Amino acid sequence: MSNEVFISYRRVDTQFVTQLHQELEQRGISAWFDQADIEPGEIWRTEIARGIRDCKVFVLVLSPDAVQSRNIRKEVALAEDHGKPIIPLMWRQTEIPDMFEYALAGVQWRMFNEAATKENFDLLAADIRRILSNGGAEAVPAPSAPKAAEAPARGRGRGRGRGRGTAREVSAIAVGIGVITKVVTQISSFTVEEQDAVNQELKWLYSAADHFLNIRRGAANRTDPVPVDIPPEADVTAGANNTIQPGLDDFSLQMLDTQIQGMVKQTQIYLRNLAIELDKQAMLGGEAAANLALTNSIKLQQTSIADRAVEMAQLMNQIYGIYVRGPEDIKNQLV
Repeated sequence: MSNEVFISYRRVDTQFVTQLHQELEQRGISAWFDQADIEPGEIWRTEIARGIRDCKVFVLVLSPDAVQSRNIRKEVALAEDHGKPIIPLMWRQTEIPDMFEYALAGVQWRMFNEAATKENFDLLAADIRRILSNGGAEAVPAPSAPKAAEAPARGRGRGRGRGRGTAREVSAIAVGIGVITKVVTQISSFTVEEQDAVNQELKWLYSAADHFLNIRRGAANRTDPVPVDIPPEADVTAGANNTIQPGLDDFSLQMLDTQIQGMVKQTQIYLRNLAIELDKQAMLGGEAAANLALTNSIKLQQTSIADRAVEMAQLMNQIYGIYVRGPEDIKNQLV
C-alpha cells in the first residue's frame, strides 16, 4: 500500500472522508484511509503504520471527536517521527489540544468548516500538489491558519531537529514535543483528559526551559515572563509571576544553564532511541504485545525520559518558583 496521501480521521466523520477520498482520486491524487472499524482500545493495525510510513503527505481531518481519539494522536506522532508533511484539515470547528498544537505549529492548514465544496477540494488538492512538487517540503501556511503553539517552525525530512555541535542547537521546545508525542500519547492508562492536563504542564515546562536559555543567550530579558501561562494545577511559590526569581545570582544561573542544556541533550538521545522502538512496535501491530524485549526497551526509554522531566521540573521550580507535577504523573504511570 503506497499512496501519495494518508488520511487520518475519526469514524464519525466517515461520510465526509469517503467523499474526500473520492475527490482527491478524481483530481489524480492517490489517497488511502482505513475503512475498518478499529475501536480506541484495540491494537493499532500494521497497515496503518505502513500507510503512514509510505505516504508522501499526511492529511489530518480535525473535528471535536478526532482530537479526543487516542489512535489519531498516535498517527500524528508517527507521521512526525517519519517527517511527513502534515496538512490539518479543519472539517468541524474544534479547540486544538496542546498535543496537536505542538505537532501542527508552522504547517499548512485548510479550513473546510463543514463546507465540502469544489473550491475547498481544489484548494486542498493544490496544497498537496505543491508539497509533492517540492519533494515533500511543506507549503507556506495558509492565511486562514489558526494560531499555533509557541513552537519553532520545523523542517521536514530526514535529520530534522537533530542538533549537531553545541547543546544549544537542541531545542527545549522540540524535546517537549517529543515527550508529549512519544511518551504521554503512548501511555494507555491515561485518559484523554489526563493526557491533555499533563501536556498543558509539559508545554509550560519546556517553554520555561527554552525561555531561560534565551535569556542566558541575550535573546530575551530577565524580566520577560515565560510565553506560556502558568498551568492551573501548578504549585506556585508566593510572589512567583512566571519570571526568573529575583534572588538568583549569576553563578547560580550559570550552573542552572549547564544543567538544563545537559538535560535537554540527554532527553533528545532517549527520544531518538524511543522513536526507533515505537516504529518497530507500530510495524509489528498486534504481534508487538508478545515481544517482551521490545516492550521492556520502550518502557526503559520512557522511564528515563520521565526521570529527566522530573529533574527539569525541579530546576524550573528553582528558577521560576513554579512546580508542575505532570512529569511525576508520567513516571507513576510507568511504574
